[in-house]
Amino acid sequence: MEILIVTSYITYIIFAVLVILLAIAMRNIFRFSKLQKQNKQSFSQLISSHGFTESPFISILVPARNEERLIQACIESLVLQEYDNFEVIVLNDNSTDKTGDILHTMSQQYSHLRIIKGKELPEGWVGKNYACHTLSLEAKGEYLLFTDADTIHNPDMLCSAMSLFLQQKLDFITLIPYEEMISWGERIIIPMIHFLYFAYLPNDIITKSRKASVSAANGQFMFFSRKGYTKIGGHEVVKNNIVEDVFLAKEVKKHGLRMALVDGTDMVFCRMYTSFSETFNGFSKNLFAGFGFDLPLFSFFLFHLFVLYILPYFLIILHTILYEQTPDIILIIGFINIAIPIIIRLTMSFRFRLSFSASFLHIITAFFSIGIGLNSLKWTYSKRGIQWKGRNYSRQALE
Repeated sequence: MEILIVTSYITYIIFAVLVILLAIAMRNIFRFSKLQKQNKQSFSQLISSHGFTESPFISILVPARNEERLIQACIESLVLQEYDNFEVIVLNDNSTDKTGDILHTMSQQYSHLRIIKGKELPEGWVGKNYACHTLSLEAKGEYLLFTDADTIHNPDMLCSAMSLFLQQKLDFITLIPYEEMISWGERIIIPMIHFLYFAYLPNDIITKSRKASVSAANGQFMFFSRKGYTKIGGHEVVKNNIVEDVFLAKEVKKHGLRMALVDGTDMVFCRMYTSFSETFNGFSKNLFAGFGFDLPLFSFFLFHLFVLYILPYFLIILHTILYEQTPDIILIIGFINIAIPIIIRLTMSFRFRLSFSASFLHIITAFFSIGIGLNSLKWTYSKRGIQWKGRNYSRQALE
């Protein structure tokens, strides 16, 4: 009977927390900002209304290291933007595949495409951060768009992003792209990012709140005003941080600047990883680092994943075994606790065009997320440190 009392209290607590997450998700259905397509006429009127005689000059900056799989499609989507005042600069970060050859050929086709060669990585820098820093020094734009080499962009992307910038008087825009997921490993693991964006943080509060803790970002797309980027210290302020996007967003808030995290699924497309192993390792690289290597906080995060999304299944089994002693209300709430994450996933999948079938496997997503977290800890505390794209980063170097 004592076991039943304890598990009943746990069931109620889980229910209370999940209801809060469901409420946030329902709020985000209506308030999650979306990057809207802008036609040329309305864009021209918007530019004029803000005192510009021509479109603000934008520098699109792309760090590329061994990206032969998608680099051509990415750069073509950028150089063919329906925007009349921009440049594209790509940094070939010592690639050992065909990335350099592809970029060289493309630079001969497009006059506003410039290729620069990456230098040797200085001590104390993460590779991508140094590449972005180098690109920022080469850029001439009033606005800087950092985007990954595995993204593909709608031709209206620049006009749409610039419109949002001006309409909401922002200093920084980041977005959630459409994530193409083919393997089941991708479909199960990657949506955990969307789940955290969608169920844990009211989207409109990111823009309204001045607190650095109320921020989120995606390194696949980071669009700054030059003034804002300079004010926060650029990528140099996060030079040794492997999860630079999250901490750049915090710096934006710390400096009193305005930012927005938006739904960009109609404007930017990406296949982040191509297999289960790539996905598992990619998330292992980032997960613990994303918590600033705060072990107690990270441990609580992994523990909460187990309690909210895995434990309810075991509690249902236990309460079913003790059926004659278990009040009906506990069984009902137990099944609701299993249903709520699935409902959130289904709603989220509709908004971000994700796999609906994978929504019913959220318990598996939670299991793998915990496994990735443990692997992230293992990598961080190992002698080799975190490994990514042929480089090793020790925890000491990243702190």
